[in-house]
Amino acid sequence: MTLGELLEKTTGSDRIVILNAARQVIYRGYAASVEHARINEQRKVERFGIGMETYRKTDVMWDWSRTEPLAEQIPVEQFTQFEVGQLEHILYIRIELANEFMR
Repeated sequence: MTLGELLEKTTGSDRIVILNAARQVIYRGYAASVEHARINEQRKVERFGIGMETYRKTDVMWDWSRTEPLAEQIPVEQFTQFEVGQLEHILYIRIELANEFMR
């Protein structure tokens, strides 16, 4: 499956994160804006699925239209140190691209 085929199946409001073959984030945002990232839609997708990140809730949670880094994630092991209302979860579609230099 190619990235373009996968993106056709998403809706504009879907949050997506695209990782390159080295597992580095190359795009984070809404599916509707992915064309601005200028990623070749013919790139092969190695795997995709649902991802979740957990953060300590603040007055202003991260806005997907902004590009600065997110606050540090809270590991699952530390969840018990917080009350439920203190945590914020962000769900997204995680897309990992295949190495384009390997056959």
